[in-house]
Amino acid sequence: VFSQPAGLVLMALIVLVRGEPVSQSVLLPALAAGLLMVVTLAAYYTALAIGVMSIIGPIFSLSVAVPVVVGLARGERPSAVQLAGIAVALGGVVLASREKSAGEHHKATSRASVGLALLSGAAYGFVMVFYAQGAETDPYWSIALSRLTSTVVFAAAFIAVRPALKATRRDAAPLLAIGAFEVGAFTLFSVASTFAYLSIVSVLGSVYPVFLALLAYGFLHERLARAQLVGVAATLAGVALMAAG
Repeated sequence: VFSQPAGLVLMALIVLVRGEPVSQSVLLPALAAGLLMVVTLAAYYTALAIGVMSIIGPIFSLSVAVPVVVGLARGERPSAVQLAGIAVALGGVVLASREKSAGEHHKATSRASVGLALLSGAAYGFVMVFYAQGAETDPYWSIALSRLTSTVVFAAAFIAVRPALKATRRDAAPLLAIGAFEVGAFTLFSVASTFAYLSIVSVLGSVYPVFLALLAYGFLHERLARAQLVGVAATLAGVALMAAG
């Protein structure tokens, strides 16, 4: 409710400053990405609420398999070194995204949470595909229209459900920052997809669990499990292989 409009305002300012007219060919990919992003967020947060993060995180991280498969099916041919880097990085991402169990009381709903995690991962994978497709015409309008779509859907859901929001003034800055960082990341991903293979860019854009683990260590003083440390190292090795290839 808060982060979606924040990202929309930022993207609106960007497209207004650029002054480029919107192209009709960007409408369908942007609409599809926006609707799928709603599915992604709704399913992912529900899975976290009823399930175990140590299971949900690695499942969701496999969302990158969708754009990789789509890219290869479209005829992208990364080098052997880059393919090895993709495999190593994907394994590292899965390990780095592992976290401690959220508690025993979640076990009864784990089957539902796994299904929702799979749904959110698949939806997010296609979000990346549609962002790349829209970027072929205009990455900035693609993100702006996608965010407009998701904002309208979330606003309609809020009006229909009328949930009790416990946000305070102290929460405003982090919530607005989420929207800004999110659209910034998606815009950078979309622009990057115009310069390189989708199968490569999508993997590089999906190494965020590594940064999440490192930031949690630095700011929240969380200890990294041995599997996470191996995952961080493997992901960085995979990135190096992709760059070298």
